[in-house]
Amino acid sequence: MRILTIFIMIFISFILQSTIFEYVEFFGIRPNIILIAVASVALLRSDIEGAVTGFFAGLLQDIVFGWAIGLNALLYMCIGAACGKPFKDFYRENYLLPIFLVAGATVFYEFGIFTATFLFRGRLDMLYYIQRIIVPSIAYNAFLAFPIYRIIYSVNKSLENKERAGRRFY
Repeated sequence: MRILTIFIMIFISFILQSTIFEYVEFFGIRPNIILIAVASVALLRSDIEGAVTGFFAGLLQDIVFGWAIGLNALLYMCIGAACGKPFKDFYRENYLLPIFLVAGATVFYEFGIFTATFLFRGRLDMLYYIQRIIVPSIAYNAFLAFPIYRIIYSVNKSLENKERAGRRFY
């Protein structure tokens, strides 16, 4: 049940990112809903589930839109593992933590994309990339992290309640 629910959340995030949010731009930047979903799942579940979720979400994005299979899968997998690992002792109800995690994950993701797409081709204008892409991406993703985290949090809470109720009868 949990795997199916996470798959549906990632698929809905993918559909929203590739349809509706293609037309919602902020300074020419589109939000990365999949990144927010992966960071949220990793924070709510564990680092292993976050890494697996990130891998398959990135692989889906690579297969459909990517020019290189595996880049997004690797980046999202690292984000899922990093967001889930050190934050097991924090309260899940703290809505400030996901905002900071998504901001940090956005920095990591965008620097990974910059390294793979621009730096290896000899384009070294890092200041332009930071000003035009990374900073607006951080702002946009951090702004959307709160409502998306609340939705994923409520889905996760109901899923955990169903799992606990199922264990009582065995």
